[in-house]
Amino acid sequence: MTVTSRVSLLIMAIICSGCFPWQAPERLKKYTNTKDALADKENARYVSLYNAGLKEMPADDLTKLPNLVKLSLRKNNLGSVPGAIGNLSNLAWLDIGEAQLGSVPPEIGKLSKLTTLYLDDNQMSGIPSDIGRLSSLKYLNLDRNKLSSLPKEIGKLSGLKWLHLNGNQLPALPAEIGDLSSLERLYVSNNSLSDLPAELGKLAKLTDLSMTGNQFSNMPLAVLNLPNLNRLSLDNNKLTCMPPDINKLQNLQWLQLGGNSFSEEEKNRIRQALPNCLVIF
Repeated sequence: MTVTSRVSLLIMAIICSGCFPWQAPERLKKYTNTKDALADKENARYVSLYNAGLKEMPADDLTKLPNLVKLSLRKNNLGSVPGAIGNLSNLAWLDIGEAQLGSVPPEIGKLSKLTTLYLDDNQMSGIPSDIGRLSSLKYLNLDRNKLSSLPKEIGKLSGLKWLHLNGNQLPALPAEIGDLSSLERLYVSNNSLSDLPAELGKLAKLTDLSMTGNQFSNMPLAVLNLPNLNRLSLDNNKLTCMPPDINKLQNLQWLQLGGNSFSEEEKNRIRQALPNCLVIF
């Protein structure tokens, strides 16, 4: 099989495994305005106000929907979210991406049934420590904000499986990242990272790790302690070599190293150390 064919098969595998939460969402009747939802408030479970020209969240109307489990406020010009968001106690799925948010209120931590949270493509420089109270959360997307740090309480999200942090301004990750015992996929591309905490090596279930576009001059040694890692992306860093014991990553299937400065000798050594892995320079 050619390298091109292998790449195509791996891309298809990733597409099939999904870049979004791992189960098909329940099909719910979608209400696209609060007036219709309020007219059927006992049955209204999904409200989508996507790109509705909103300047603020219609909190008074939404809190009158006792069975609301899914809410989209994406692509509005909200700027902020009121504390009343915490009163939507049955929410399991919440999308407030592309909403010009500078922050989210601590009351978001009251959403104890929330499993999926999109806060991507906003202007947030931080997230409240109350994020750690989201005990049911499995998917968290914070891509393309202005985050320069994460609260240590993020480590309390013991059920979290997917964490998206691409395109922020993070110079480091907290040691508590190692407490995310259920984490399977971690995306931290295009930040300012030059190392990772040793505690990251505790993530025994991690299969995907993307660190493209950072400041790594050496691959963090914590990565070598990830026994189930399948895919690792380190494109566009400052690497000139990989660890001598890179062969410890026996389950690695796909390794991306383009945009670094490896000698031909080092490239050959890496390929020989990982004979069952597709290595892309």
